[in-house]
Amino acid sequence: MSFPYKKILVIGATSGIGQALASRFVKEGSKVIVVGRRHERLDEFIQSHGKENASAVPFDISEIEKIPDFATKYFAPFCR
Repeated sequence: MSFPYKKILVIGATSGIGQALASRFVKEGSKVIVVGRRHERLDEFIQSHGKENASAVPFDISEIEKIPDFATKYFAPFCR
């Protein structure tokens, strides 16, 4: 799988397809920001893949009204 981006945000990365996708991106050499609501699973992901390859942001994407603040707080600096 060839992917041109070196920093990737994966929402829903604490299980299933999101976790598998995030792991694959790390394996391919990208830095991954994993987002999920389960703190312990985010911590497990970081421990498995290393802080140099992944960082975690706890957030429940189902809290729709909080998404704008979440995006501004964590990701606005990357958009400049």
